[in-house]
Amino acid sequence: MPAISYTPILPEHVYAGLTENLNANPGALKLAGVIRENKPSGNNYVDVFADMVRRYGKVDAKEYARRMGAEFRHFDGAIRCLTGMSVHSWVNEYLRLVACDLVAQTALNFKEIGKIMGFSQSSFSQFSGLR
Repeated sequence: MPAISYTPILPEHVYAGLTENLNANPGALKLAGVIRENKPSGNNYVDVFADMVRRYGKVDAKEYARRMGAEFRHFDGAIRCLTGMSVHSWVNEYLRLVACDLVAQTALNFKEIGKIMGFSQSSFSQFSGLR
């Protein structure tokens, strides 16, 4: 049986960017209020996962598995198969895209950006490499 070839679904394939009214509503301070709806990836499982990352930001990978109703190792295996990345790596890359957009397109400071993304102040500094 020939191997099936497919293109991994990377965060940049689903990330749609920031909402236009972000600067008009900086008090939202929630990730779902900052990011547009994700673009469909063509895979419902990844789309549901990407939507959770859009809404909840930085939470433990095991929490994403729980919310998807799966054991972590099965969930991580499915995400690795579909995306070529671990759950943790996929979430971090998605959030990196968001952080870069927030830094480049808004006047929000790093503390506000970290709060929007679900980080504590010190963990966002470590995540972003900025101190």
